[in-house]
Amino acid sequence: MLSTLITRATEGEQFGGLVPHLVDGGLSILQYADDTILFMESDLEQAGNLKLILGAFEKLSGLKINFHKSVFFCFGNAKDRAQECVQLFCCKEGSFPFTYLGIPMSTHRISNKDWRHVEERVQKKLGSWKGKLLFIGGRLVLLDSVLSSLPMFMLSFFRIPKGVLKKLDYYRSRFFWQSDGHKKSTDWQGGVSCASQKVWVDWGL
Repeated sequence: MLSTLITRATEGEQFGGLVPHLVDGGLSILQYADDTILFMESDLEQAGNLKLILGAFEKLSGLKINFHKSVFFCFGNAKDRAQECVQLFCCKEGSFPFTYLGIPMSTHRISNKDWRHVEERVQKKLGSWKGKLLFIGGRLVLLDSVLSSLPMFMLSFFRIPKGVLKKLDYYRSRFFWQSDGHKKSTDWQGGVSCASQKVWVDWGL
């Protein structure tokens, strides 16, 4: 219902979204589970219209919007009117960078430190595995089905830095070859040479 109200307001030019050159009509609303993100230009009149739309949604649906738990983010020239909008919506002002659904959000390019939580998850997972008690096939299955899938969520949004990729490949290689006396040459982007066969374990890059 909220999405329909926003769409109708956009069509009536009471409310405008962002990047209309990329999204037909502009990007105004995104919803995932119980989270809703609203996008708008820096315009106090449109902000007032949006507040009226949210009030109409509450009346029609019987639901209550908790503005005190909502966060208002501004960037660019919109920062000059941030306090006025915060008072209008009775919410708090957020700041960049922040994390949403496990993804770092920033007005700048993310750095290697934003990948640190991925490295920590890999190390934590490896710390609970007893690789020396597993055959080489068991280690390969764990790497392919579990460890290699950990960074996939971040990889679906951002290109992984070479330094981070090198670290992750080092962790995988160390786990895979531990306690093997006949270690073969390793090329994780081309495959892993195991005895007389070649087994592929890559990141899907």
